[in-house]
Amino acid sequence: MMSKTNVFPFCYFVNMFSPSRIFAGRNSLSWWKLSFLFIFINSCLMIPLTLQLSAVKTIPLSILMPTVSQTINRDFAMQMQRHLIINGELYASPYQQINGNNLIAIDPENKWKIVGSKYHQKIRKFGNALVFQRNRMVISDRNGFGFVVDYPKNRTLTFSGDKKNLENVISQLWVSRYRLDFLITISLLCFAALSLSNLFFTGMITGLLWLTKRSRISDIHSFREAAAIVMMSAGLPSIAASIVALISFNFGTLMMIESFGLVLMITLIFWRTHFQDEHKENKNKLALAGSRR
Repeated sequence: MMSKTNVFPFCYFVNMFSPSRIFAGRNSLSWWKLSFLFIFINSCLMIPLTLQLSAVKTIPLSILMPTVSQTINRDFAMQMQRHLIINGELYASPYQQINGNNLIAIDPENKWKIVGSKYHQKIRKFGNALVFQRNRMVISDRNGFGFVVDYPKNRTLTFSGDKKNLENVISQLWVSRYRLDFLITISLLCFAALSLSNLFFTGMITGLLWLTKRSRISDIHSFREAAAIVMMSAGLPSIAASIVALISFNFGTLMMIESFGLVLMITLIFWRTHFQDEHKENKNKLALAGSRR
């Protein structure tokens, strides 16, 4: 009967602690298992990053809506200082500034009409707009994105008259409304970037291990065997990096621990096995011969 420790993925977690077992088990992983492990390793690294993203409450308006951020001026910020948003409703008098394709306005009577689809909503005839209406805020940028954000219920929003404060309130409103969309989109982009980075790094190390087959000192005979060694070697460093990042997040430290740990594991594998299946057997024979003498 096959032991549970020999069944994938249990064998992976058992073997990744031992350099000798990693080398010995290099033929046990098919390409689909290696693909699964690659996704698993990147997912481990994404856990602390996703938790950091989920804690975000504001995004600089200069990043979210750069042109709108440039359009907002001190006069408009001072106008907003006179008004309140209470229980999801704006109490204000009308005000607007129009400069070519740009519109910033206080519109309690909802005179400005909204056009477009979700994520691409805007005020008709204006590429850049920031409009505070009775129960919602309309914000759109010439980059093509535009949103309608309802004011939160059971809250009172005030404005200090400072441009930075106004942008911060706008950002908070947007994040509270589109938090899930933001988290999913940014997480997917980060996962893709992280996967490409790791694909390049692990691919480079795999290629170097694969090239050792040309020498007599190595029993690595295929690219798949080299990839299996790298994937098993990356498991422990990736988990360790994730744990450290959960305690104190720093993306640079996260990647450094993973990269340095992987190189260290490959070095330990060479030190223990010399990339040879018979290294341990030969070592035992030498020890036995020495004892007989």
